[in-house]
Amino acid sequence: MSESLTRRSVLAGMAATTVAAVVAPVVATPAYAAARQPLPLPPLRIPKLDMGVEQQPDAKIQWLQDAKLGMFIHWGVYSGPAKGEWYMENAAVTPENYRTYVTDATGEQFTATAYRPDDWARLAKDMGAKYTVLTARHHEGFALWPSTHPGAWHAGQAPLRRDFISQYVTAVRDAGLKVGLYFSPLSWRYPGYYDVTGTNCLPNAWGYVTDPAHKENARIMKNEVYQQVRELVTQYGKIDDLWWDGGWLGQQGSDADAAFFWEPGKFRDTSNEWPVDSAYSETDPATGRSLGLTGLVRKHQPDIVTTLRSGWIGDYTSEEGSSVPTGPIRVGRVAEKCFTICGTWGYNSGASVMSFGTAMNILVNAWVRDITCLVNVGPDRTGAVPTAQADLVRRIGSFMTTCGQAVYGTRGGPWNPVDGQYGFTYKDKTFYIHLLPGYSGTSFTTPPIGDARVTRVIDVTSGANLPHSMDGNGKVTITGINRTRIPEDSVVAVTLDRTVQPTDIAVGKAAMASSEEASQGNTAAKAIDGSTATRWCANNGNTGQWLKVDLGAPTSLTGTRIAWESDGANYRYRIEGSTDNAEWTTLADHTDTTSTSQVQVALFSARARYVRVTVTGLQAGAWASIRNLEIYDRPFTADLGTFRL
Repeated sequence: MSESLTRRSVLAGMAATTVAAVVAPVVATPAYAAARQPLPLPPLRIPKLDMGVEQQPDAKIQWLQDAKLGMFIHWGVYSGPAKGEWYMENAAVTPENYRTYVTDATGEQFTATAYRPDDWARLAKDMGAKYTVLTARHHEGFALWPSTHPGAWHAGQAPLRRDFISQYVTAVRDAGLKVGLYFSPLSWRYPGYYDVTGTNCLPNAWGYVTDPAHKENARIMKNEVYQQVRELVTQYGKIDDLWWDGGWLGQQGSDADAAFFWEPGKFRDTSNEWPVDSAYSETDPATGRSLGLTGLVRKHQPDIVTTLRSGWIGDYTSEEGSSVPTGPIRVGRVAEKCFTICGTWGYNSGASVMSFGTAMNILVNAWVRDITCLVNVGPDRTGAVPTAQADLVRRIGSFMTTCGQAVYGTRGGPWNPVDGQYGFTYKDKTFYIHLLPGYSGTSFTTPPIGDARVTRVIDVTSGANLPHSMDGNGKVTITGINRTRIPEDSVVAVTLDRTVQPTDIAVGKAAMASSEEASQGNTAAKAIDGSTATRWCANNGNTGQWLKVDLGAPTSLTGTRIAWESDGANYRYRIEGSTDNAEWTTLADHTDTTSTSQVQVALFSARARYVRVTVTGLQAGAWASIRNLEIYDRPFTADLGTFRL
């Protein structure tokens, strides 16, 4: 981040805040930090509501952010012909002929004779993965478990008569890894997939043309989807990750464009033209309404996280492919990068395996942007992962053994990366510098580190201390960095005398309010529990409602950050401080603000034990309601424009 950009962030934050007065005495800035630029706060992730379902809170998706590395496994009937997972469509193989890759004893038969999911789990651990995702059903429509839908094509049928999912889930769970399943609702076995209305058949490889019978064919396909999803979320214990893919129709448009057909939200519409039969349907116990796909999944797996490719918004975003991530940190959301190391996702006997340097370039550029990576392998028709793929995976694991402290549990930042040269990750009191091959030299100067001091700088690979110095602006210059041990990512750890990011000191403190919507659980304590998924809400829509926090003792304060209930609403308010809970002084006055940003930052210098936010104005239909009130005692900056999600 350039010096000028940081200065603009400071000015933007200051301009957005009106400090009418302070509670004496004013905080004195330490002499050594007087000229330093504070660090920006990481933007908040606020769960969104879509189709009646709210995204999972941070507490339920944090494991995915912390994992930073998972192993994707594409394995199915396509592993037999060994030409990639899209072979059925690419070669226009009819469903009848495609079945022969399971039934006929040839050199292309999908046999699973070497299927040992314990080996897969061990390989995932060798790579350093914290979770795995297996293609339970891909676009070819073959289910890797016995399915009870009468039209299903599945592994429980002859000649396999297997339940691959049961074995996989047990092996992965026993290895201490999170369990993920991939599921594609589309199926090339159904002509109706290309012609759901029976009036406008989309282009396809098999020459299907418009036919009124396709509408019912599509409805049967939908029935099968609902039944098979129910089987996956009810028969195999806890599932941590459901990786939807292929929610589009006719492979055109977006997944969201097809929501009218799949009904991926909480409920289904009784007037939908493609109803799901009661035998394959479930209802919501509270309302009796028929559940949509996400409603069905959440009913049985309340802690699960999912992608956005069912048409519902998803709990995390997906960046697919072998392109190297560029640009800024992915703030305000959870992001995952998935890519394959073997040319195609499914086994392809003619494809070469990605080089270690190429894989590391994708991985490191993802991690410094706060993106978790899902690295794909494609086992062959027997279930064995080819040696070349396994060798690369284990080499990644060797890096993680050496430098995993700079990856696991970290967040991207606190500064944005520079494309092709370097980036940063951080955790607790340490930030890590990742020097890429595009960066030349054995020295590096960091951006200003705010009000902190450096206690140690080490080469992560060797553990050796590195020479360093700091100038008056708080920039740290490090020399003697060894670029030869792991040239793909030379990692330096800089440990400070305090946490890299300021800590919200309001979390867990005592809170009270003028009124509470207690019947909904929206109490004052919910505004300072550290979660943006909970909230304090007044029990009516009147202005003058307030929320107050007792910090326990008079404390030097630098500002607040408030996440309001709704985005796009104009909340007018005043922030006050007090040392005795009797006399109050205004710290920031936003009684005339026209802002509709969901997250608002106020910078001030004061000393107070109590902080009170009073809502002085509301737009029609809004109530006084705060998702999160954060209070800080260290200098920070914020570019308010980054918070509007």
